[in-house]
Amino acid sequence: MKNKIPTSMMTQHPDASTYISIQKEPEEAIFSLTPALEGLGIEETMVDFEGKLTPYQQTSQIVMGLLSKGIVPGKDVFVTPRIPSGIEEGVFRQLMALMSVVESNYQAWKKSKTYAIKEVILPMCPGAEEILSVRERIIDVINLAHKEFGLSKNRDLIQVIPLIETVPQVIDVYSIFKDYLIGCKKIGLKTDRLRFMLGFSDLALTYGMLPSALLSKIAIADSYRLQKEFKVEIAPILGGGVLPFRGHLSLENIDNVIRDYGGVRTLTIQSAMRYDHGYDKTRKLVEILKEKLPSSAPLKFDENLRSDLVNIVGVFVKHYLVCFYGLIDIVSKISDLIPRQRDRLARKSEVGYARDLPHPLELSGFLTDEALAGEIRKLYKKGKRELPRTISYTAALYSIGLPPEIIGVGRGLREVDERYGRRVLDLLLDNYVGLKSDLAFACKFVHLANAAEFLKPKVISLVEEDLRFIEKYLGIKRYEKNKQDKFYGTILETMKPMLKQVIGVEEESIISDEGLESGLINEWILRLGKMRGSLG
Repeated sequence: MKNKIPTSMMTQHPDASTYISIQKEPEEAIFSLTPALEGLGIEETMVDFEGKLTPYQQTSQIVMGLLSKGIVPGKDVFVTPRIPSGIEEGVFRQLMALMSVVESNYQAWKKSKTYAIKEVILPMCPGAEEILSVRERIIDVINLAHKEFGLSKNRDLIQVIPLIETVPQVIDVYSIFKDYLIGCKKIGLKTDRLRFMLGFSDLALTYGMLPSALLSKIAIADSYRLQKEFKVEIAPILGGGVLPFRGHLSLENIDNVIRDYGGVRTLTIQSAMRYDHGYDKTRKLVEILKEKLPSSAPLKFDENLRSDLVNIVGVFVKHYLVCFYGLIDIVSKISDLIPRQRDRLARKSEVGYARDLPHPLELSGFLTDEALAGEIRKLYKKGKRELPRTISYTAALYSIGLPPEIIGVGRGLREVDERYGRRVLDLLLDNYVGLKSDLAFACKFVHLANAAEFLKPKVISLVEEDLRFIEKYLGIKRYEKNKQDKFYGTILETMKPMLKQVIGVEEESIISDEGLESGLINEWILRLGKMRGSLG
């Protein structure tokens, strides 16, 4: 009998105004997976080893804690570790995470005669070959567990959930998963159900919010083509946060999310939802997902519609990147000041890693509009660059008054209209029903006069255009401030001189005590995050 598919997945993302230490994470997971009202009623937790200082015993702490409450992991709820990438963080760290799965399964078997962990998430997945390599690594670990502890020799006991978060992989999920399923068959591995995760945030960081949304939709539709062809159950997971730039997975926007990402079977419930929006809203959101996600009809795009959507992605990427390259230097400096709300590895360290620059060349190869493909290729920047993580990037831009959601969108809407006509523009709006809601939220936090103190005049000029065309095409006005928004602006204005001094935009110190300056900046950044419902 196949396991049920959990509709909600708790994660350990550092996107809330509340700091949670690694010591508190087991208790946090157990509470989240405990049925409401005693807990939150979430159905799955992601124990995160990727780029994080998570102790390897954390999985077994959670498993045993659940069992002590009469909750059986692997049956009632699910514990699903995200293991480190063997490519980015090294095979040793990956194997250590897999050994933590063995420990958890051994302890669960002794207590309940069930295996607690049956899936692991593989981040930064480059293609089918890497997924198969990890499956083979898992077999080695399973064999060791059988030899040392007498656990099952079933080679299919632990499945892999690939996390797809980059171009071209997200546009090519059909080929990647087809090759993976064929590869499994060749080496005698069973895959009756294919769960995979789409990383909304990293796509948004490198290509913009609207491209991330459309690429995620294309990947979902493409993946379901495999269901009939291979007789495999497809179960996509959408990984994102509550701010629109990271997916807008909030209670207030959930109807738009379910319509926009039809066929998604699991949504992530990240830290900001639980702590900044609160437990009551989280419980309501979890109940809605239990009710609506299992019957959500999968997206389906014919060849012409898919081609139009990919070209639309290209238009918006072009306008986003022009701004992105003009602001990333200063925003990276501000990103390093964002408070660390989880015990993560530093992005600049011997064992940590950072995201790389966008790769427009890879995107251009998928466009059918050859002239547009040429324009995209001209945006390619040689060399490597360490980018901030998306949560810090998002928080940094909000903290100077420029929500990243709007970057490139207005100019993109105008170009789609002028380049392809009203039919294609309407096609975009019909296929992204939450766009207006996403931008209406972001525009409440626009304070361009403040942002202009940090960013180049050219960037501010382009964003002014974006706002003008967002109003023209979507009717969203830029400054409709209530009392809370006025207070938000006051904090931005108060923080501005210290922030400029700390990052080196302004040489004269406002306060002689650097520690005091940093402390005040941290406090204000967290206050702003709480007001908008998420740090980043």
